[in-house]
Amino acid sequence: MPIPVFAINLMSRPDRKRHILRQFYQKEEFDLNIVNAFHHFNGAFGLWKSITHILQNLVNPENEYVIICEDDHQFTKEYNKDYLFKCIGEAKKNEADILSGGISSVTSIIEVSPNLFWMEKFTGLQFTILFRNFFKSIVEADFGNNDCADLRIGELTQNKFFTQPFISIQKDFGYSDATIKNNKPGIVKEFFDNSIKTISMLKKVNRFYEANNG
Repeated sequence: MPIPVFAINLMSRPDRKRHILRQFYQKEEFDLNIVNAFHHFNGAFGLWKSITHILQNLVNPENEYVIICEDDHQFTKEYNKDYLFKCIGEAKKNEADILSGGISSVTSIIEVSPNLFWMEKFTGLQFTILFRNFFKSIVEADFGNNDCADLRIGELTQNKFFTQPFISIQKDFGYSDATIKNNKPGIVKEFFDNSIKTISMLKKVNRFYEANNG
C-alpha cells in the first residue's frame, strides 16, 4: 500500500505547489494529497491548524502512519524507498511516535541503529512520519501564540527519531510562510548544514564514550 502523504500548501504559493508535485512525481510508494493550508496572520498557527485538520478529518482509519509534508520538502540524493521502509520498520520496533526524514536543528541524539537516531528537541517538519498512536496527543494539545509547530509536537512525546543520512531537506525559497524570522535568503541551507555538523559532532562524542566505556 502506498504511504499517504499530505502536503500542506497555501493557495497563494503556486510555485511551491509545482515544486512539491515534482518531488513526488513517479514515486509510486507514495499517495500524494495536496492540502490547502489554513491561512492565518500567524503562519505557525496556520500550520498547526492544517496538521490537526489532516489528522482529524483526512486520514483513513486503517492507516497506521502518515507523512506530513510542507511544500518546501526536497528529497536528498540518499533517498530511496527501500531505505525509507527500513527506517520506518526500525522506528516501529522502537515504538516511535515521530520519524523525521531530516531536521534543521537538534539538541541531544542517541544512535539506535546505523540509520536511526533518537532526538530530543528538534526543528523541521518538511517530511515527518506521524504514527497513529500519537495522533490524539497532537489533536488535543494546546497551541499558544508564541508556539512553533515542530517544537510543540516534539514536546508531546519522547519517542521521536530521525533518519541518518537525511532523506529530506527544505528547498530555500528565500522566505518562510510559517516563521517570519526565517525570511532571509540562504537561511534554510545554513540551518541544515549546521544540523548535519551538529549531528556529526554528537556522533563523535557518542563514539568516544562508547570506546572508553566498552
